[in-house]
Amino acid sequence: MPFGAKMAPGLRIFAARRMDRTHWMQRCLQLARLGAAGAAPNPMVGAVLVQGDRVLAEGWHHAAGQPHAEVECLRAFGDGPVPADAVMFVSLEPCAHHGRTPPCADLLIARGVKQVVVAHEDPFPQVAGRGIAKLRAAGLQVDVGLGAGEARWTNRRFLTSVERQRPYIVLKWARSADGFLDRHPRGERGVQRISAPATDVRVHLWRSEEQAILVGSRTVVNDDPQLTVRLVEGRQPLRVVIDRGGLAPRGSRIFDAAAPTLLFTTKPREDIGGEQCALDPTADVLPQVLAELHRRNMRSVLVEGGAELLGHFLRAGLWDEARVITGTPVFGRGTPAPDVPHAPVRELASGPDRITFHLNGHTPDPAWTW
Repeated sequence: MPFGAKMAPGLRIFAARRMDRTHWMQRCLQLARLGAAGAAPNPMVGAVLVQGDRVLAEGWHHAAGQPHAEVECLRAFGDGPVPADAVMFVSLEPCAHHGRTPPCADLLIARGVKQVVVAHEDPFPQVAGRGIAKLRAAGLQVDVGLGAGEARWTNRRFLTSVERQRPYIVLKWARSADGFLDRHPRGERGVQRISAPATDVRVHLWRSEEQAILVGSRTVVNDDPQLTVRLVEGRQPLRVVIDRGGLAPRGSRIFDAAAPTLLFTTKPREDIGGEQCALDPTADVLPQVLAELHRRNMRSVLVEGGAELLGHFLRAGLWDEARVITGTPVFGRGTPAPDVPHAPVRELASGPDRITFHLNGHTPDPAWTW
């Protein structure tokens, strides 16, 4: 392994057979997804430097403000000259602008890389083809489009934010075996358990992968949720509460110091800490909330609200994914769970629970990683 090159975990899955370009791009995407809980608001990106059938180095973007995937890859390769026949595979167009870090396109040119394979262009306005154009102008051979579908799926949050000017919206709820969100009558304030422990761990992983988590005031009043990542290691999402009427009790756990909270309300609350944002009571709430989250560079939001909030998103067609957990408890009476207007595209068992995944306007290959 020349020049002190470093390999990320998992490379051995490719060692038993001769590689082709598709396999190297799949490796890029595998590396990119290692940044699922840290890269946002930046996209997830992986890079692999290959000579023939041999990996020279690889890297991925760990977190916003840290080196991009191409930089990590070339650092792992070392300071020696890059072989003329080496190919840099990267899952997203190298940047061509000065942001928190210098342009990656300039680095590839300076290091003498001659061939680059890119999954797809970056629609971010400050890039948008400029990185590819800069590389080609410097004489590099640049091929674009290999693995584009899976690469776009991997970065669906970032791409939705840039292209649709709103966060990527994931709806999530748990329902009893007989189709209720909760049991009536309610005996006390608190979460009524539906999902099994294995599913709870999965939900906490989901939380770590989104930048914001959203509920309405009724969920805060009834369940007093904490809405933090506790069962896995990961980033804490911004907790967002829509509380137009000031109903959320002052001592609710969502207002503790475990994670930041943003309260949307029509009247400022002086009895709670944390940040507040005023709503126009004469306008639709969801566009206001999503516009503010987009302004804050929130690429995605996990909606864990109750029937009213979930129904609002579903009726408006304002969602990208729905993840529905069906547990084993039978409630008999309660709040009916929402109906998803699209059949599931994937289903899996999680302990005794069943989870279905639904999409609104996306058609990923079933083999792609969620």
